[in-house]
Order: sequence, then C-alpha cells, then structure tokens
Amino acid sequence: MSTRTGSYAPPPRASQRHRLRPALLTAVVAGLAPLGAAASTAYGDLNNFDAVNDTGRDCHGFEIELDDVRSTDLTYTYDWTHFGAPKIREDNSDPAHPRTFVRYEARKNADGTWADGSFTRVPTEVLTPTDGHFCTDTSNYSYGCEHFGVGYYGSPTAIKHNWLLDDGSGALVPGPAVNVGTPSFTYYPPQPAQAMPAQVVAVIPAPAEPIPVGKKFGEPVWVKVIKTTTHNANPVALGDLVSADTDDDGLADWQNGEPDEVETEWTLLQANSAGNLAKAEEEGLPDDAGDGSEVVTRRYEFYQYAADDAALNDVADGSSLDGETGEAMCDEVKSATDLHGLKDSVKVTDPNGDSYTIDCSARILVGAYIGAQMAGFDAAAPLGLVDHLQDGEKDQPYTARTVVVGGNSPYQVSLTQGALPSGLSIGSDGVLSGTPIGGGDFAFTVDVIDADNATASKAYVLHIAGDAVARYTLSVGKAGTGTGRVSGGGIDCGTTCTVQLNAGSQATLTATPDADSLFSGWSGACSGTADCVLDVAADTAVTAVFARRYDLVVSKAGAGTGSVSGNGIDCGATCALAFASGSAVSLVATPAAGSAFTGWSGDCSGSGACALTMDANHAVTATFGVPASSYTLSVTRTGSGTVTSSPKGISCGSTCTKTFKTGTSVTLTAKPARKHSFLGWSGACSGTALTCTLQMQGDRAVGATFN
Repeated sequence: MSTRTGSYAPPPRASQRHRLRPALLTAVVAGLAPLGAAASTAYGDLNNFDAVNDTGRDCHGFEIELDDVRSTDLTYTYDWTHFGAPKIREDNSDPAHPRTFVRYEARKNADGTWADGSFTRVPTEVLTPTDGHFCTDTSNYSYGCEHFGVGYYGSPTAIKHNWLLDDGSGALVPGPAVNVGTPSFTYYPPQPAQAMPAQVVAVIPAPAEPIPVGKKFGEPVWVKVIKTTTHNANPVALGDLVSADTDDDGLADWQNGEPDEVETEWTLLQANSAGNLAKAEEEGLPDDAGDGSEVVTRRYEFYQYAADDAALNDVADGSSLDGETGEAMCDEVKSATDLHGLKDSVKVTDPNGDSYTIDCSARILVGAYIGAQMAGFDAAAPLGLVDHLQDGEKDQPYTARTVVVGGNSPYQVSLTQGALPSGLSIGSDGVLSGTPIGGGDFAFTVDVIDADNATASKAYVLHIAGDAVARYTLSVGKAGTGTGRVSGGGIDCGTTCTVQLNAGSQATLTATPDADSLFSGWSGACSGTADCVLDVAADTAVTAVFARRYDLVVSKAGAGTGSVSGNGIDCGATCALAFASGSAVSLVATPAAGSAFTGWSGDCSGSGACALTMDANHAVTATFGVPASSYTLSVTRTGSGTVTSSPKGISCGSTCTKTFKTGTSVTLTAKPARKHSFLGWSGACSGTALTCTLQMQGDRAVGATFN
C-alpha cells in the first residue's frame, strides 16, 4: 500500500504491515507535525545515491527506469550532476504497465561530438565509501562516480539503474545494470491508547536486474547497512542526502546531525526466483519514530561479490556460484574487519549436476565499492515544489510533471511574476501538462496554498525549443484614492502587475474594488467600467482607477409622505447609495398630495435642497407632515417702521400675529418711518426687498429690522 500525498487515507492499524515503496516528498523536507494533527496522512522516503562507473568505459549519462509508475508520480530528481537536470519520459506502449524513465544525458557540441567534461570517467583508482563526497563534485568529472536521485508516489514493480554508453555512432545505449538497490519502508503509526510509538522498518531489496536464462539467481552484491542511533524531526534537505560532510561537523549530511552505528555488517543479496527471501532482501529491526514526526535516515553501501575474483583469491577449488541456479554459496563474512568467508566447507553443484566442496573461509568475499544509497523517511510530507522543470518542445506534448508535492490537496495554484507558455497549465492537482504553442524562455513563479492553508512559492525558467512567438508586455497600474485588485490574463495585481503574453492572444482584465472602495473606471488601453478585453499586438499598459467609497443613507420621517431624489437616490426604492470620494450630491424632497415637506435633519437642515460633498459617510432625514387647516404667521419688528400683510390681518405696530388658512399666499410689506430705512428680513423671509411672499404650509415666524 502507498498513500499519495494530498489525498486522505486513514493510518493503518498496528496489526497491519504495509510495504511502502519510495515516494519522495519535496525539494526541502521539514520536520513534520505529529500524526493526527495533519488533515491527511502520506508515507514516503527520500532517495539519493552514489554510483561508481564500473563499466570499464567512459559513460555519457545514466538512466533510471521505474516500472508501473507514471511521470506525474515523480516528485523529485537530483539535478546537480555533471549532466544537469534529467529528462523525463513516459512509455505507454503497454497501457496496463506504464514505464517512466529518468535520463541524465551528456551534452553534445554542434558537430555531434561530446562536449568537454560531459562524461563520467572510469575510476583511475579503487574508490572507497569515504571517497563518496567526490560523487557530488560537479567541478571535476574524473573521479569516476556520480550522484543521482529520484523520488515518486506509488509502488513501482521494478526499479532499474543503468549507465549510458556511446554505441560508437554517438547514440546512447544502456550499459550493464548498476547493482545499487532502492530501499523501501514499512511504517507502523503510533498507538496512543497502548502507549506505542510509531515504528519504521527499513528494507533493502536485491538490486533489480535480469536473472540469467536457465538460472534462479541474478548477480550477487554485498550490502552494508548504516543507520542513525536516534532520530529527530530536524529538517532534511534532499540535497543533503549525500555522503559529504558539507558543514564540517564530523557527521555525514545524511546522518541528520546524529552519530551513526552499523546495524548490519554484511548481507549478501541476490535477485532470485527461488523464493529465497533471506537473499532477496535485508529487513532491519524496527526503529522507534516517536509520534511519527521524526526523520529516519539510512545509508546502504554496495560492494561487489569477490569470492571468485582471481586477483584476490586462489580459486583453484572451483567457483562459489552454483552452476545450476547461479546462487552465491559463500554468503557469510567473518567479521567487520575480516572479509573472508565464515564457512570452511561448502557444497557447490556444477552445471552438470555434479557436486564439489569449496573453502569460503580461504576467500575474501567483499570486493570493490560500487555505490551507496542514502534514504530518509517521513511519515507525512510538508507542502513543497519541485526544484526544476525539464525543457519542452513547441507543438509537442509536454511530459506531464508533478510540480506541487506534499501538503494536502486540492491546491490553489497561481502564477506570479510571469506566465506559462501558451498551451501549458498547472491544475489543482499540481500537475503541469499540455502542448506549448510557442518557443522561448518563460520565467514565472508558482505560488501554492494547500487545503490546510500551508503556502509555498518557487521561481522557474522553462525553456521551450522551437521558433519563438512574438511576446509583448501587458502592464497594469492602479490609481485613485481607493484600493482594489485587477486579475486575468496572468495578471493578479496585487502582486503580479506585469506579464509576457504571446502575440495574438487575448487577455480579459477584471477590476475588483476592496470593501471600502469603488472602481471608477479604466484609463490607458481601456475605458469605461466593464471588463477590459485586450487583443495583444504590442506592449500594452492599462490603469484601473479606484476611489475611496463613502455611503449616503436617506431616511424619511413624519406623519406625511413624499419622496427624496437626486444623484441616483430615489427614495422610495433607493435610499442608500455609495459615492466616490469628493462627489457632489444634491437632494430634493417632494411631498405627496395632502402632505407637506417640513425640513431636513441629520447632515442637512432647512427646507430647501440638501447639498452634500461626499468626503465622509453621510445620513439625512426628510420629514413630511400632514397640513393643518390653518397656520399662524408671526412678525417681530425692530426699529422704526411698520409691516402690513395682504390679505389683511398683519398691521405691525398694533397687530403682529394672524392665523391664515393652509395654502394661503401671504405677502408682507415693510414701510420704514420717515427719515428711517428698512435693513432686511429674517426668519421665514430673507433679503432687503420691501416685500416677502410666504406659502402658509406651516407656522411661520418673520423678523423685520429698521434703523
């Protein structure tokens, strides 16, 4: 069983055992939260390995084949080699059994010859495990070893490693199988109720290679298993799963900052069809993994089987390989320091079925160091993005590749600081796929948020071979007193306000104001307030104008009825409206038949038009009353003069108050005394004219001032 990162699967019960094939997680593996705290459970391990060129020829590449695994299952490749990042190819010639190839390939000159340094040389001397750091030194290709790595979801049925050799015509063909096995893990989740910690059992199987026709066993190989004494949740960078000690702490990087101890000295492994599990795989003892957040690290060193090596041994008494089955009969080493065989009398069968006896104790069994596999196990994967994207080709389907790994799907994926080539896309499953329709180099940044709101971001440059399509820059600006976002066509402004788009493509931009703002309209290449639709034919700039938003709320009060209108307000139906900062608004109150407008309150006063400047939120109330049958007109006189009315009733001097029927039009006339003058009206009348006309829709009070 394996559980793909991002899809929920309940942890297995402690009584169940699940063989988990390698499933590399992210470009950088961080310490994980305890199991049960995450929304999903994922299992996997991280794999890097050293391989020594033991082909006897200079090699121009390396290939890893994973059977029954798709390209979208790959989560990691180790890219810092003499050959650069690998090419990934999926073979679906048998649809029921896909095969994915990770191919590191040397560069060629324009004339077809191999570029300088684009090969792995045959070692000039025997390499030992302590020389392993040479394998990661890309500045020198003469050591004869290289460091590779691949990780994936799922359960491959076979994993094969081959150096690539020049067939004499410049074409690369697979060389002999490289006997570096790929580890797997069995994970037991913690059982809090029984106070049982999580446990991990590491298993190293025999390297996958063909078994010779007519035999039951493949080529034997010795493996030495090294593990850390304890485990911790410190972050483990995949690039650190090498044999170097880059931080000079005296501990190899793969040890995760802890001392190591040899768990198993020497184990002989042989791929076999004879059902001999003892030689098919080495299964170590369970390691406590606490709450499941600890990172368990391993190193497996591989050596040639040397019992029949004439340069090391006197093999006059016959081969140690069974002639009928191919099984290595000298399969135990005396000690860590004495590499002779343990058994002194072993029966071997020759190809004819006849038996003879050999002395394994007289033979050195462990031969040359041929490589090492480094692995680290995490019970769950943090969200991350792959290190590199392989090149593509115009008008050719791009090998679908998982870009987002770990975390909890579905993902929210967005592109910033650039755009993908037209024809390619990244889905909510984090997979890049499609067919690019234009060549060139495309720079962009992938931002991702998973279902647990974890975030990750990484910049890429994707090269697409082929004739380049003309590309133009679309730039978006924002202006005004408000704020908002513009999106569409690769723009997410906010953060990404400039993108490169292919000539002939179309971009649709949408302006979305923030809650306290309004979209006022476009300027530049677009106008109006609808979506901005652009046909890309040149470098283009457009600006979205956002204004600070203020709200106007109109209320009505009183026993009468009426309406308020102006600048979009029609109250009645629309009594609240948002306006851009600085807008001038004029409201008019209109009473219904049988009612009278008696005046404003709130942010307006009086009974005329209500004039407002929208520099803040405003609220006004229009009061409508039901008219009485009559209203009182009162006049106050100051100075020397008289005020009279038409119709008659006011004669102030003596009579300054009079009741008139509702709706009566009353004209007041001021007459100053001799040698005096009229200075003006106040109250319900204004100005300095000698007359003032009033409609008696309510009680009125007027002042008249003489000198």
